[in-house]
Amino acid sequence: MSDQSPVPPVPPGPPSAAPAASDPLGRLLRAVPGRDWVAAVVAAVGGWVAAYVVAAISLFLTVAVAAAGSGPVSTGSSSGSGTGGSDLGSAGAPDVQSLLSGVSVLLGSPAQLVALADLGRLHGSGSILLLGSGSGSVGVVPVLVLAAQVVLAVVLTRRIRSRVLALPQLVVTAGVAGLVTTAVTTLAGLVLAIRFPAVSGVHIDPVHAVGIGSVLGSFVIGTLAVLLARPSLLVGRSTSVARALGALRVAAWQLGGLLVLLALVLVVVALVAQPSWGAALPLLLGNAAVALTALGFLGGVGTSGLGAAGSDASVFAGAGGWTWLVVLLVVVSSFTAGLALAVRRNDRVRTTLDWVATPVVWFVAGLVLFVLGTGVVSYQVTGSSAVGGSGSVGVTPWTPVVFALWGGVIEVVARYVAPVLLPRLGGGVLLRTARVVGTDPVPVVPVPAPVPVPARPTAPADGAAPVWAVPDDAAAPAAPAATADPSQPDQPVQSVQPGAPVGQPHPSQPFVGQGAPAPAPMSPRAKKVLVRSLVAGGAVVVVVVAGAITTGVLRTTVWGPGPTARSYVDAIAQGDADTAASLSEVTGDASMLDSAVLQSAKDRPTDVRVGRVSTSGDTAYANVTFRQGDAQRSGQIVLERTGTSFLVKDEWRVTEPLTDRVTITAGTVLEGADVTIGGKKVGEIENGAFTSLAYPGSYQVEVGGTEYFTGGTETLRVGSSSSPYADFEAKPTKELETDAEQYVSDLIDDCAAKTDISYADGCPWYGPYDADGAVQYDVRSKPDLEVQSSGGGLVEVTSTADGRIGYSYTDYFGDAQKSEDTFDVDVYLKVEDGKLVSAY
Repeated sequence: MSDQSPVPPVPPGPPSAAPAASDPLGRLLRAVPGRDWVAAVVAAVGGWVAAYVVAAISLFLTVAVAAAGSGPVSTGSSSGSGTGGSDLGSAGAPDVQSLLSGVSVLLGSPAQLVALADLGRLHGSGSILLLGSGSGSVGVVPVLVLAAQVVLAVVLTRRIRSRVLALPQLVVTAGVAGLVTTAVTTLAGLVLAIRFPAVSGVHIDPVHAVGIGSVLGSFVIGTLAVLLARPSLLVGRSTSVARALGALRVAAWQLGGLLVLLALVLVVVALVAQPSWGAALPLLLGNAAVALTALGFLGGVGTSGLGAAGSDASVFAGAGGWTWLVVLLVVVSSFTAGLALAVRRNDRVRTTLDWVATPVVWFVAGLVLFVLGTGVVSYQVTGSSAVGGSGSVGVTPWTPVVFALWGGVIEVVARYVAPVLLPRLGGGVLLRTARVVGTDPVPVVPVPAPVPVPARPTAPADGAAPVWAVPDDAAAPAAPAATADPSQPDQPVQSVQPGAPVGQPHPSQPFVGQGAPAPAPMSPRAKKVLVRSLVAGGAVVVVVVAGAITTGVLRTTVWGPGPTARSYVDAIAQGDADTAASLSEVTGDASMLDSAVLQSAKDRPTDVRVGRVSTSGDTAYANVTFRQGDAQRSGQIVLERTGTSFLVKDEWRVTEPLTDRVTITAGTVLEGADVTIGGKKVGEIENGAFTSLAYPGSYQVEVGGTEYFTGGTETLRVGSSSSPYADFEAKPTKELETDAEQYVSDLIDDCAAKTDISYADGCPWYGPYDADGAVQYDVRSKPDLEVQSSGGGLVEVTSTADGRIGYSYTDYFGDAQKSEDTFDVDVYLKVEDGKLVSAY
């Protein structure tokens, strides 16, 4: 018997509840180690902090370079006595709002740059009392800031994260990193928004770069940075994904190397040449490198929108001949990328799908550069009228297509050049390259199962049972199809061939690793052919690149708009208006643009210099400086591309010449008078004026006249800061004086012949008042006359000495009377149909 007391029976009760339903999400979250949760959060926060620090440093350097380039700032001095001295102590303490605004600018500007790097847009809006309101936004990705964020996030993830994650756990941690990145970027952008102090009548909203773009962008960037920290975890056993990521890795190495190299070149150029754009380089260094990379891949950069026609620039037009050096770098790097892609594949057997996959990978790379290298801007102003617009500047949308074509070229190098060249480079070079770009897994080759062969009976021995024989060629049991260590995701999957021992490499002859065949020794003839081929290929590349660079230089220095502008201004300086006209489009009102007229001019341009020439599409703007007399002058010439011959020789014509519009005015009496310069008639006075375009210089302008008036000669200066203008006042001729005096003399004689003169008759005298009947007048002496004229053509004849008139008449009493009196003359005349007539 047992010493234990008996257990009472349990009464029957209701059936217990079924086990809790399975929770796949809970199991997935519990399967993620705590170390990986920490890695996701630390990578997201660390990436944002790195981006913030780089943004702050970039802003500081930008401000410092701009301040250094502006020169010393005058602070003024107080030379008086008494209360003079420094104003520093007398200034009032800044108010709290100004301090907060300054703090928001110092701390908030880097945070907004981080939001911009995460594909945000910097928004600003405000209003001014009685004037209206406006808003605007700018979207540009600071590439350096984004690179700092991504690089540190990747480094932290690789350092902290464990390597036992499966794909679902990896996706979860990547999503957490994206959410944390979004939260940090959004909260920092809103809290550290740039605020301005309040001003009476002016309201400015806080400026920040947080929006739907920054929210989605920060999530995608944070997720991809963690997800792609170790791409091998995404591969699993899919060789297609592995090879696609491998091609992407090669493309990233190529573009990353180009961007770093071009950024260093830009820094050196900025330090040596100190160009005007150097102040913005610390902030936009990565963007400038992206634009140069796009040009090197034969893409384009340009502008569109903002109320103007879009314009593009490429190495073929508008980007300058030196950009062909970048093309040379791209050619070399693409050839190297093709060899690296072949090392990555590590075999010579490729599929037709690679002809599509490789161009697609480089298309995606070009698409990334397009996003990083394009800035957008929009604005809206509302007042008495609404004005708004939007536009973009940066890499052109068709550039990714050009990258895809380069991907096809790289695939050609990997397929046809690499198998010949790589075995000759040596194992050390190939192994070092493989460490950088990795190695694709070898696809599993299925091994067919053995077909069972039925046994056939043989003749039995006497009294024995039948014997079933197996043919000698029956297949042996198959070896495993493939071997791989699941704990090592980066290990290539090796297929095992029938009849080969386990571990035998795929018979596609890899370039590196186990199973790579040693290159057979080359015969002297093969070596000579290889050397000659390499020399010939290199010579072709050098000739093509040199020809492209030479063509680019010729298009800029010989066939570009600059030489045309120089030839045009030199022709003006030499007085050769015909050559200048052949290089330009002369309008209808340009009669002064004549060689005889130009050669008669003094102070024509000398010491001509063509400055900066900017090209926008088929339009070019050339700034020119020259001396005119003792003064330094400047102007701008606008040229248009009218055609291109032999694909490279551009033809340019001046559409807005180096001229000023001359205006010459004259009175109505000079209507129709000839305008003559240098002995050549250039026009007539029409509607009281003459206008024409004229080259810089000093001209002697002569305006002709009529029988009674002449315009005279005046000096007209073209090219000064003021608009060239001359006003000619009509001067009377000797004929006018003679005929005017004769007109007045005839008027006196006509009046003397009358017997009754009243005030309305227009005679120099009238009366006498007590005459009863006819009066006989006798001009004893005529007055001395003076003739004056006005610019409007009015002629005034006045007497400088009075005349004398005698009267003979009968008065009201019937008595005969004789008397004598003096009279003066004040008569106004005008010219009508070439004759003098009374003006009233």
